[in-house]
Amino acid sequence: MDFKDVLASEHATRKFTDQRVSEKTVIKVIEEAQRTPSLLNSQPWRIYVAEGEVAKAIRKDHEEKALGHEEPHEDFASLLKVEWDIFPSKNMATMSETLDYFLRGESDTFDQAQVKLFNAPVIVFLTIPKKSPAWSIFDLGAFSQTLMLAANNRGLSTMPAQAFVKYPDVIRKYLDIPEDESIGIGIGLGYPNKKATINNYKSKRVPLDEVLKIKKDI
Repeated sequence: MDFKDVLASEHATRKFTDQRVSEKTVIKVIEEAQRTPSLLNSQPWRIYVAEGEVAKAIRKDHEEKALGHEEPHEDFASLLKVEWDIFPSKNMATMSETLDYFLRGESDTFDQAQVKLFNAPVIVFLTIPKKSPAWSIFDLGAFSQTLMLAANNRGLSTMPAQAFVKYPDVIRKYLDIPEDESIGIGIGLGYPNKKATINNYKSKRVPLDEVLKIKKDI
């Protein structure tokens, strides 16, 4: 696929179909993501893939906890408890407003999608050692983006979400993730449900001149 098409096709898929994803394709996607650069070639990430009955079990247990209003306790919890600066706060507020308008009375589908973990048939969980510098989080983000672009290039849709990692005990129940690793992010892979309105929403990007500053002369 042309790189411009890969970029254009990348957006959050909030409801997947039950269509099976080839394990061979998933492995190829992760193999390509391994080309991601990292600080001093540390490659701090580890990859754990849930598919088939394991993915279904994780989704089911997550839904029970979410509907039971259990408080999230992410491994990255301390990083999530921050006061956002004005600029990103404004962008988040804009997305919330445009999403509500787009769904027009179906806004509960957004919450339902998270509760059901987007019906993702494949969930890729990414970790870094708990003994890691802050830079490893940047490396993990770079790996995540490379993985998603590689997946899109191979015809898969993606959904990176904090919802996947709200309950690390559920994940560790089914996957052999050591306690000395922090579960940083989960990414759903699969094929989009074309009947789901929520999949047609695409958030807008801030105009380039608001984020880019180029200076040539002193």
